[in-house]
Amino acid sequence: MGFLNSLHLKLALLVTTAATLAAAEAQTKPGCNNKCGNVSVPYPFGTSENCYYRDEDLNFFLNCTTTTSPSSGEATTQLIYGDNIPVLNISLDPPELTVSADVSYHCYNSSYSYNWMKVGKFSISNTENRFTVVGCDTYAYFRDLSSTFRTGSMLTCSNETKFKEAGGCSGVGCCQTSFPQAITNYDITLRSFENYSDVRDFNPCGYAFIAKEGSFNFSYRELLNLSNRTQFPVVVDWSVSNQTCPEAQKDKRSYACKQNSRCKESVSGIGYYCVCEDGFRGNPYLDTGCKGKPQ
Repeated sequence: MGFLNSLHLKLALLVTTAATLAAAEAQTKPGCNNKCGNVSVPYPFGTSENCYYRDEDLNFFLNCTTTTSPSSGEATTQLIYGDNIPVLNISLDPPELTVSADVSYHCYNSSYSYNWMKVGKFSISNTENRFTVVGCDTYAYFRDLSSTFRTGSMLTCSNETKFKEAGGCSGVGCCQTSFPQAITNYDITLRSFENYSDVRDFNPCGYAFIAKEGSFNFSYRELLNLSNRTQFPVVVDWSVSNQTCPEAQKDKRSYACKQNSRCKESVSGIGYYCVCEDGFRGNPYLDTGCKGKPQ
């Protein structure tokens, strides 16, 4: 019985492993890498020629790079989008990239801070992210480089006690604000009113960043740790075209939604994306990606 149980266990493991590999392969084109480091890379994204989707306006190529630390000798593999933006996760439905974005910071012994991000034809999610400013002698503004939109926050704190006792990001030492949809390129400018002269002993720096909602929970302890935190996750909405669904469906050659899938308008208001029909599962951008039987 022990031998049979062991044999059954091995067979079950083989079946499970094969199913897992088949599922992974079904997310990419045949012969294409489905992972870069710890990040899964489903089509329409890809890391090599003929493995990613491309039209006249959009390019879904991601660079899978491996670097070695000169000090430790450890190798790190990263998935990179656009102008050196690290990718942390890719979702097909909803169509989102989670990327890392830099924190802007300004301290009493430095000049004003300026930081920017460009996500090309994709857009920063206005439902999943917030613009956050932290500090006690700080003002910062967030600007859409493709329009005239600008928003910001001004923060002053009278003493350390109020700063420590502030509950959440409620306007004392921290403020958060939303922004419109369809922002593709932005910059952040951060400065101080009085060069932190009255608050330097407990708040010598100010910080500003776009971050995924829930990834930053303001507290005095969190502020002390911000000096060591250089990036936050940011959610980016993507679509496979700048066309609407009716426009895209007229061009059968470039229409991205394959068998057993349908078109949906992007939540950002720019373009469309594809989902499997009800009762089907898989990758709607591959010819045989959506599999299963309707209930």
